[in-house]
Amino acid sequence: MILDPERRHSLRGMKLRALIAEETGDPGDELVLDGDHCFDGTRLWALASDDTPERALGAAVLRSGSHADAPLTVCFDDVEAAGVAARRAVVLRPVPEIRLIEGRSLVPVQSTEAVPRGEAPPPPDGFVDLCLGVGVQPLVEHGIWRGEILGLEVVRVVEDPDLGSQVQVGVGRFDREAGVLVHANQPQGESLAAAADLIRSRRRAGAGAHPLATLCRERWLRHDLVADPSILGLGDLAAVDPADERPNLRDPAPAPAIGTGPDGERVLVVCSVGVDPCVVSAAAELVLRESPDRIVVALPGRDVLPAVERALARLVVPTSILGVACGWDIA
Repeated sequence: MILDPERRHSLRGMKLRALIAEETGDPGDELVLDGDHCFDGTRLWALASDDTPERALGAAVLRSGSHADAPLTVCFDDVEAAGVAARRAVVLRPVPEIRLIEGRSLVPVQSTEAVPRGEAPPPPDGFVDLCLGVGVQPLVEHGIWRGEILGLEVVRVVEDPDLGSQVQVGVGRFDREAGVLVHANQPQGESLAAAADLIRSRRRAGAGAHPLATLCRERWLRHDLVADPSILGLGDLAAVDPADERPNLRDPAPAPAIGTGPDGERVLVVCSVGVDPCVVSAAAELVLRESPDRIVVALPGRDVLPAVERALARLVVPTSILGVACGWDIA
């Protein structure tokens, strides 16, 4: 049975209240619940959602800023998500408490080890030339070769168990799969050039709300900064793998890069758009993986908000936030 949102919201509130009561011994009759969060006067409690538990840590850290960075407990049903959150929490100050829900009780969580980053595979023969020949930027991310226009993927190398490596043109999986059928008899260079031209016509300043102009804007921002790192006062800047693999093109995912500062320091740049709860937990994971000397979080100027600044200030690595002009706004 599918519950309506209001009923589901009420049940989750009852669950969080029961967990707090069991943990503290206080029945919590006076607790005021706000969605999946509850501030009991001294501690902020958060309940990770079943649908997107990976967003719980960042969302709770953002919320804690309105409670003077009070102690924070984040409760998970998903053991894997809890282990990842526990790993990332250690680079935040104060360190959030991560707990796993077992029945009506909260138990400590063992943090999971990050998967070591392996060597990037070489590109298939001709793939880089194919991309560069039509003005598409080739890059490898999480071991998968792809090509982008202003941060939006337009071509990918897909490993087929029967056919081997296939170069598929399109924006997103469904577009790529359709393209395999529609452009089966067309040279790859022609189909990629046509797709790239279509994206350029939409992905530009003043293009409005067309999906090709609004998808993956954090990656568009990263593309612009990599092209001109002097905007950030850096001598160089190169894209690196995001903290997590993107599940799709529609959900925001902070886009990282590594550069060199004026004094030779290693600088982690994290590009984000809007108020994305994942930016805190992603930055925490990247601190563990990249060991930067400092962090710059680049946002559109209108998105530099006090709540985001307070949340990112909890990282153990010195972090600054910079509002920058964005390619989609520049006339």
